[in-house]
Amino acid sequence: MKTLARERSESGAASDEVQKLREVLDHSYALMRERASREWHRRGADPDPSDACVHVHIGHSKQDTIAA
Repeated sequence: MKTLARERSESGAASDEVQKLREVLDHSYALMRERASREWHRRGADPDPSDACVHVHIGHSKQDTIAA
């Protein structure tokens, strides 16, 4: 039979392991994205148009309203 203190200790260790696993996965995915990006550019791909900065202004004027 487990005591309450032992159950808390085990759940804390499990959450630490989960957090470490998340950190390792995040790091691995970041490396994979960097490598893929370098390979993409190395093969002569044009710059991605979505990398460009775009500013959009949406406005409204009374002239644009639709009469019912």
